[in-house]
Amino acid sequence: MKSSRFHLSDVWLHAIVFIGFVASIYPVYLMFVSGTQNNQQIFGMTPDLLPGHSFLVNYKDLMSNAGFNIYQSVGNSVIISAVSTILAVFLATLAGFAFAKYRFAVSKGLFQVILVAIMIPPQVTLIPLFVMISKIGLANSYWAIILPATVSIFGVFLMRQSFLSFPDELLDAGRIDGLTDFGLFLRIVLPLSKPALSSLAILTFLGSWTNLLWPLVVLNDSSSYTIPVALSTLTNTVTQPNYGMMMLAASIGTIPMLILFLLLRRNFISGIMGGYNR
Repeated sequence: MKSSRFHLSDVWLHAIVFIGFVASIYPVYLMFVSGTQNNQQIFGMTPDLLPGHSFLVNYKDLMSNAGFNIYQSVGNSVIISAVSTILAVFLATLAGFAFAKYRFAVSKGLFQVILVAIMIPPQVTLIPLFVMISKIGLANSYWAIILPATVSIFGVFLMRQSFLSFPDELLDAGRIDGLTDFGLFLRIVLPLSKPALSSLAILTFLGSWTNLLWPLVVLNDSSSYTIPVALSTLTNTVTQPNYGMMMLAASIGTIPMLILFLLLRRNFISGIMGGYNR
């Protein structure tokens, strides 16, 4: 009787997981499929879940669209997101390690300030940040988007919480071997924190890749548009909307993010669960 109850609960658990999986993957699948269809198939009475025959037509319309270069926008997003992620992860990891393993006069108070800063909506600092970026001459450039993204308050909090469980014995052994504090960080902490680093890298890259509001404010040259900004202007550059073309453009803009997740998925899951490579 006990085994049958366990089996029944196991079936329900797998059913719930499967439903969640379908609900999560269906919009993405529908986006890719719609990129191969025309407007009639997309807005039909019954959804067409199979790829259509309009891929080449949609792709041709996308490439011939004046003022819109999908590959240039993807390239801009790759550069901005990659540099932002590298700088943000390194600085957040460095700060998180300091808060977790070192005690100094204002450490607790400073960390409380960081926690409060997490609660401030980014829209509140939008205008002051734009004025500051404009005054130093970085408007309409990659650095206008990269520099604000290098300070990841959530990243500092995430890495600090992760490093709280980092074994102090490894740090003591490194000090006995003559390593400096920064040497400990580079040669012991970073190599053993790949899961947490991967998790933060994916979250940071995703946030930078999908960021629309700030790039839309600070960029005014179409040649420097990121993929979200370019997609937001695509509907304004066509006389008769081709929704298959728009879905195709969105699909192309999604592929780099999917590739990154597939490459780092194992470390991402381990990092979310608080694991270390030992």
